[in-house]
Amino acid sequence: MTSSTTIPLSQGFDLSAYFHQEFQEHQDVVKATLDKLQNPFLKAVSLCRNSLQNGGKILFFGNGGS
Repeated sequence: MTSSTTIPLSQGFDLSAYFHQEFQEHQDVVKATLDKLQNPFLKAVSLCRNSLQNGGKILFFGNGGS
């Protein structure tokens, strides 16, 4: 549900169905994200492990904003 979404409060509105529909949408996004990121994540972890096992190091950096 986005901030621009309004919930109809008219009589006969099925709030339970609305809740389940919104929740299902979030579950769909989580599944799509999992499917898309699983292989790149596993590859990144493998590269990090290999680097450390071979005497290398891992550097993390960012812009310091958050």
